[in-house]
Amino acid sequence: MKISLLIPDLLLPQPSGGMLDRYQDLRLPDLEWLFAHGTLTRSAGCGLEACLLRQFGIEDALPVACYTQLADGGTADSAYWLRADPVHLQAQRDQLVLVDGAMLDITADEAGALTATLNQHFAQDKLRFIPRHPARWYITLDTAPNLTTHPLPQVAGRAINERLPSGAESLRWNQIINEAQMLLHAHPVNQMRETQGQPAINSVWAWGGGAVQALEPSDWGNIWADDALARGLAIAARTQVHALPQHATAFLAEAKRGESHLVVLDGLRRAARYGDDAAWREGLARLEANWIKPILHALRRGRGSVSEMTLHAIGEQGCLTVTSNRVRRWQFWRRSKSLKHYLPE
Repeated sequence: MKISLLIPDLLLPQPSGGMLDRYQDLRLPDLEWLFAHGTLTRSAGCGLEACLLRQFGIEDALPVACYTQLADGGTADSAYWLRADPVHLQAQRDQLVLVDGAMLDITADEAGALTATLNQHFAQDKLRFIPRHPARWYITLDTAPNLTTHPLPQVAGRAINERLPSGAESLRWNQIINEAQMLLHAHPVNQMRETQGQPAINSVWAWGGGAVQALEPSDWGNIWADDALARGLAIAARTQVHALPQHATAFLAEAKRGESHLVVLDGLRRAARYGDDAAWREGLARLEANWIKPILHALRRGRGSVSEMTLHAIGEQGCLTVTSNRVRRWQFWRRSKSLKHYLPE
């Protein structure tokens, strides 16, 4: 059985200024062993979305919306889909910082009420917001707009000033977003949220536009993920898709031997987006204990189901891929080093 792990934000750059060390006293013996004994390759930085799309042969764009809507219960069609996700914009000094919907605990009733108001207002523009998931809203268009957008995961926790939509139709779309902000600001849902001490859902973020392409079955016989894009791509490519187990022990018990498995472990993303170093370090420790250690143990035994393990450490500054197999477990002369040693230069 060949296993490939996609792990965004496994390696984070050191904070600017040089005063703090994210990796100080961070001991991860199994991850360090894997990096020391595997075959390493480096590639240009990218986000999880771009990496997933490349696994399915999509290189030239980030058509996220059309595939995530499949995971959210939609159907494959010829429409152009655009994500218009609910977000909270927080004023910090002279800029607005974006908090994504996954942090807002939006209920299905709230999403339904907010999009109903938006749809009533934008009916004359033939725009319809579809809340297929409380934190993932969609718009369908007859034709692709001339619009360049920024992926929400790369904007979350950051200022939006330099990341607003651009392109020939950006003026229209920024006007649509401004009108949506005014409607959301005055909405009873947000008034209730504010009385309960919850952040308002005060804007939408447009991104990830595209239409479903006919995909060939991937090289992976099985996809294990909670991530909506991974699940939607698997559906489009007619690949077996499974919910992500809590740990590798359950995964190894369920996974079919003799097949290939792609596992998306995105549990570090939230802490990385919002600069929570303590949560990121705790997440790394859980990742090692729950996933890396059990799979490496199966590989090191030299028997059983695991014959090869590949880990993709995905980051915007650079990506690192490490592969180990049963032969490499004998290379005992290689010394383990801190993960800090493998940071992109």
